[in-house]
Amino acid sequence: MNIIKNLKKHEIVIYLIVTFLFTWIFWSISFVFFNQTLNVFFRILGAFMPSVMSMIFNNYFYGRKGIKELLKKLTIWKVNPSFYVFVLFYTVASIYIPVFICTITGVNYKIHINNQLSGFYCSNTLIILAYFLATVFFGGPFGEELGWRGFVLPKLQKKFNSLISSIILGVIWTCWHLPLFFVHAEGFNESFTRYLIETIWLTIIITWLYNNTHGSLLIIILFHGVDNFIWLLCYPDFMNYFNSYTVVFYTMRLIVLLCIIFDMIRKSSNKVESANNYAN
Repeated sequence: MNIIKNLKKHEIVIYLIVTFLFTWIFWSISFVFFNQTLNVFFRILGAFMPSVMSMIFNNYFYGRKGIKELLKKLTIWKVNPSFYVFVLFYTVASIYIPVFICTITGVNYKIHINNQLSGFYCSNTLIILAYFLATVFFGGPFGEELGWRGFVLPKLQKKFNSLISSIILGVIWTCWHLPLFFVHAEGFNESFTRYLIETIWLTIIITWLYNNTHGSLLIIILFHGVDNFIWLLCYPDFMNYFNSYTVVFYTMRLIVLLCIIFDMIRKSSNKVESANNYAN
């Protein structure tokens, strides 16, 4: 019992060490396989470690109650409808509103939708929906969020305010992806610094959603999945260069982010219901 109490004092650090270790081991194994099936299998297995380790650690430190509370967060769907609107349309609006603004100012940019994703042709709505669900379950959101937001975030928010917790978690989340940069995996060809900034940016938004939806992992997984999927479906090449579009794009997103940070600071006195009521 004393061992558990002593380990519990350092549960975040121990969780991160074990999660990083197993993720990086499985990813390293995937890198040596030229067989596509085995490569994908071990990469997905590694990507599931944050959620898998969250289940294991919750069970070890908190028993059935810990598992029950964690899984309960996956069923929280009764939230303010405005958050569903934000989750579903934030990324799409971020991409298309700058196009509209540029168009009315005389600069035309076209967003091309990819008609092929991972060898699958997006020929109808059912295929697109199936690929979206595959992205949610196997592309990161479900495999990660029970760990990052289900285990780490509530514990960080017991020690720090929401903004600081988000920045810390954003750095952790970025570093967890490090091996993918070394092998130049698809989607990780950009600079590490840019990825770090974008991940911290995204983490702040996700923390805000988590705190305003009573700790709903369902909402977080949906947002993470929509964001990943939209960028897979229509990432414009001109986003990689400084131009009128990127100026409008980042200005608009910065305004949204500042509003979210302001709301976080405004509510910092009660540190959000979910951080205390739903934390293990």
